[in-house]
Amino acid sequence: MKIDISSIKSKIERQRENVFAAIRRLRREDPFSTTDRSLIVEPATDAAALSGHEQVVVLENKLKHDLLEIERVLAKIKEGTYGTCGNCKKKIDDGRLAVKPVSIYCVSCEKKMEKTRK
Repeated sequence: MKIDISSIKSKIERQRENVFAAIRRLRREDPFSTTDRSLIVEPATDAAALSGHEQVVVLENKLKHDLLEIERVLAKIKEGTYGTCGNCKKKIDDGRLAVKPVSIYCVSCEKKMEKTRK
């Protein structure tokens, strides 16, 4: 199977726009974005807002990580190195790229990295 770089680039660019939109939506939904915390007098209300804020922060950090992966892949496309493992420099399997277009590592290197993170 031969991969179509322009199709993948378009798909990844749409994914990037979706991530940006999700981050903007999360920021609008953040309880701390619109509430002046100094005006909150009930501790339970502040605790609920804090919990909501913490959830937003966790989700936003995940989305920022996704965005970083997307930007790396777009840079690899621009450089002409898309489909080459960022670690061992071997070709990433086309099947893997079809399933996860933002892959920058081959399966073998990805597994090794996951083991070292644990």
